[in-house]
Amino acid sequence: MRFREQLELNPRGRLGDDWDQEFGRRDLRSTEQGQVKLTLWRYAEDDWMIALTYERDPLPSDEAEELRRNILDAAVAVGLVVTAQFPEQTSQ
Repeated sequence: MRFREQLELNPRGRLGDDWDQEFGRRDLRSTEQGQVKLTLWRYAEDDWMIALTYERDPLPSDEAEELRRNILDAAVAVGLVVTAQFPEQTSQ
């Protein structure tokens, strides 16, 4: 299963188009409740980022941690190397 599929991201962008940067998005909470979304970005061929953004209140810490672990598991499953996490994690 591909990375976007594992994280249930709605596909966006075209890999062959150097100008495309957003490659997937998943709404975790509606705008009415204070939007929370997960977005996959490409900055260069081998430089990608997945961002969790929110309006108003963030996800509860246990939900955010579960999501972080799911992202890391999905990355390992498809052979991606995680080079950084923000905020930095002391252990995994």
